[in-house]
Amino acid sequence: MMWKKSVALLFGLMLIATGMAFSDVSAAKSSSVTVILVSDSVADSALANYIANMTGAFVVTTPWGVYNPNVTAEVMAYAPDKVIIIGGPVAVPEQYVSDLQSLNITVERWWGENRYETDVAVIGNATVKLHLKFQGNAIIAPGNDSAAIKKAFMEAVKARGVIIYANNTTDPIRILGRFGITPKNITVVQTAVMKGAMLKIIQKIKRDDSMVKVTEIGINITREMALNAINKTKERIAYAEKLLKNATLSQHEKHMAEKMLNISEEELQRAEKALNEGKYGEAYGLAIAADAHADFVVRIASDGWMEKLRVDPGMGLRMGLVRIEAQLMIMQKAGINVTQLKALTEKLDKAIKEGNYELARTLMKKIRFEIMKLYATEKLKFRDHIVFPLGKKHRGNPWMP
Repeated sequence: MMWKKSVALLFGLMLIATGMAFSDVSAAKSSSVTVILVSDSVADSALANYIANMTGAFVVTTPWGVYNPNVTAEVMAYAPDKVIIIGGPVAVPEQYVSDLQSLNITVERWWGENRYETDVAVIGNATVKLHLKFQGNAIIAPGNDSAAIKKAFMEAVKARGVIIYANNTTDPIRILGRFGITPKNITVVQTAVMKGAMLKIIQKIKRDDSMVKVTEIGINITREMALNAINKTKERIAYAEKLLKNATLSQHEKHMAEKMLNISEEELQRAEKALNEGKYGEAYGLAIAADAHADFVVRIASDGWMEKLRVDPGMGLRMGLVRIEAQLMIMQKAGINVTQLKALTEKLDKAIKEGNYELARTLMKKIRFEIMKLYATEKLKFRDHIVFPLGKKHRGNPWMP
C-alpha cells in the first residue's frame, strides 16, 4: 500500500477534508449552488471570498500550482450547478476542469496572465455575469502584500467596493472606466513594504481624477504578521522541495529550480533573523519575497509532475484511482449506494498492482462513466446536507471577522 501513500503525498500531501458537515440541517434542494474553486494564493483567495460573500457561492481551495484529486471530491460534495475557477491553469491546474466536466458540471475560468490581470478579469465577469454593482467604491492594495490584501478584502466587504491589485504600472481610473465604474471613493491600503509603489498610485489617481476622494490606510507589521508570513513560506518551501525531488525536469529546469529554491531558503533565514531582532517589517518583506521564489519552484516542479503523468501510465492510473476513491467516499457519506462501484474499484486496484494497464484503463473508463451516471441521478442527496449562508456570509469563512 506504499504507492497509495506516495500518491497522497504527491497530490496534496494530505487528504483535504470536505467543507460539508453531513449532520447539518438541510436547505431547499432547489437552491442553486455555485462553487468557486481557487488556489491558496492570498490574492486570488481574497477575490474568491469577496465574490462568495456577495453572492452566496461556496469557496473550495486547492494548493497553488498543484493538482490534488481530493479537491475534486470536495467540490463534488456541494453538487454545484456551476463551478467558477479563479486563477489561471498554473494556479489551478486544468485537470480540475476535466474532472468536473466528466461529472457534467458546468465550469468556467476567470483569469489573466498574472494576479493583476486575473483581478481585472474577475471585476469584469462579476460586473457582467453576476451583475454586481460596486457603488463607486474601490479598494486598492499591492498584489503581492498579503497583509494589505486581507485588509483590502475587509474594506471591500464593508463598502461593497471593487478590489484592485496594483503595482507600479497599474492605472486604477482606467481599469474602473473599462467597466463603467465611476469612482467616488478610493481607499489605498498599504504596508511599509510597498509604500513607495502605493504613493505613486495615489499621485496618479489624484492627477487623473481630482474629484475622487482618496483615503489611505497604513498597516503596521506586527510580530504575529511577520511570523505568520514566515510560517506560510516554510510550508511552501517544504512543499516545493517534495515536489522537486520527484519531478521529471530537464537539466536546465532542475538547475533553475534549485537555484531559486536556494534563494528562497536564504531569504527565509534572513527573515527569521530579522524577526528575532525585532525588525518585523523587514522580516515580513523577506518572507513575502521568499514565498514568491518558492512559488516559482512549485510551478516548475508541478509541470514536471504533469510530464511524468503523461509518460508513466501506471502513475496516471494510480492517481485516477485516488480520485475515484475520494469521490466514492464523499458519495457514500451523502447516503448514495456505491457498493457496486467499490467492487469495480477493487478490481481496478488489483489490475494496477499487477501491471495489467490495458484492463485497468478499461475499468477506469467504466467506473468514471458509472460515477457520472450515479452522480447525475443522486446528487441532490448532497443538497440535504448543505447549509446555505445566511445573508451571504459563510459559516467558517476565514476572511470574515
